[in-house]
Amino acid sequence: MAAMSEIEWEPCLLTQRPAPELERRFKTETGRPGQLIRYFEGSAWLADTMCRVSVQITTVVGIDPDLVDQAGLVVSQDNSCRFCFGVQRAFLRVLGMTEKRIARLEQDLLTGDFNLRERAALDFARRVSQSKPLVGKSDLIPLTESGFDDELIIEFTGLIGLHLFLNRMSTFVALPPQRMEEMPDRWWMRIIRPLMAMKFRRMRHHSKAVALLEAEKTGPVSGLVNALDGLPMARELRIIIDRLWGSSSLPPRTVSLLFAVVARALASVRCEEEATSLLLEQGWDMDDINQVLTHLSSPKLSDIEQLLVPMARETVWYQPAQIQRRCAELHAQLSNEQFLDFCGAVALFNTVCRLEVIVDLRA
Repeated sequence: MAAMSEIEWEPCLLTQRPAPELERRFKTETGRPGQLIRYFEGSAWLADTMCRVSVQITTVVGIDPDLVDQAGLVVSQDNSCRFCFGVQRAFLRVLGMTEKRIARLEQDLLTGDFNLRERAALDFARRVSQSKPLVGKSDLIPLTESGFDDELIIEFTGLIGLHLFLNRMSTFVALPPQRMEEMPDRWWMRIIRPLMAMKFRRMRHHSKAVALLEAEKTGPVSGLVNALDGLPMARELRIIIDRLWGSSSLPPRTVSLLFAVVARALASVRCEEEATSLLLEQGWDMDDINQVLTHLSSPKLSDIEQLLVPMARETVWYQPAQIQRRCAELHAQLSNEQFLDFCGAVALFNTVCRLEVIVDLRA
């Protein structure tokens, strides 16, 4: 744990504010303490999104939930997200995983006591997280050779993406990690661990396949949403995405610009084409779009877009403390709701672009 706990991490950018209704909803739907949602009460869209994503990371249809939990730890470590790593480590310790095995997950899968199926899955999780370049069909070969069929690969990849969203969101706002880092080593945890393990296992949602309605198959990012069809997360993503464009504090064209910038940075051709189509529908021309994507500036950008567009590029790859300091500067220039919606939007787009392989698999 020393390596993760020593990562430089800035003070939290958000203030907790009581939100009784949201807290009750979060606790009811996730089984976890509702105080976390207090950080996000300033944005109705983001608070709702955090609830939905937090439920979905524990919702499985066919995949082994223990493998998903371990992948969550791996990608949190890969993204240097101290908060999410602390949460996942505490979760796995309560469920009975030894500190030795957790250390092997953190350090080197090749030296750990992992079978070939686990190694293939966890190596793949890291590849999705890193996305240099984006994951392609050739990266799926170790999974298929280890017994994963297309449906399991799609579900596993989607769940990795949800963890990536939480990693970025937690890092951008510097959620305080210390309590979660220290909790598994408290003396009293040895006493209550069996009861906590029972509770955590009950938190897991085992769902049957559920098809999207026809009306849910259109809208921004429909290629990815439809590729996830059959999984509960598909419907949840549809709701999250539609509300981002339709009811967040950011204008739709600003949201589309952020999508395009992240897609260009990640070389996600499909996502960039979709973002470009949205901007064309919103009155932009190709010369202006290309200028923004090439130079991150344009006379056509609004005052808020001049702040957000260059910052969106910085959210693709970063060092935690560095991006947190930049987010602090941005926070000082925006309303709290605008800041939260920006962080949520770019966290979502970094996830969406990294999951392009799911669409390819369905093609």
